[in-house]
Amino acid sequence: MATSAMSRVFARSARVREVFTSLTAAGGGVCCLFDTGDGDPEQVCWLNGETSQEMVPGPRFPDLRALAATWP
Repeated sequence: MATSAMSRVFARSARVREVFTSLTAAGGGVCCLFDTGDGDPEQVCWLNGETSQEMVPGPRFPDLRALAATWP
């Protein structure tokens, strides 16, 4: 499945993640979220101008609503 292969590349490659976070920043985005689609927690890669490795759900963001509440 193509999306599974793409998710594995994204997960394994810091450079690939950097491309997407750079696109997020260049487009004025506030969040870049990596979701494998397999039910595991999603990883926040970019948030409010900074790289991140927070998970949703996780200690800081119990859900997507808590994540969105941090956006300016």
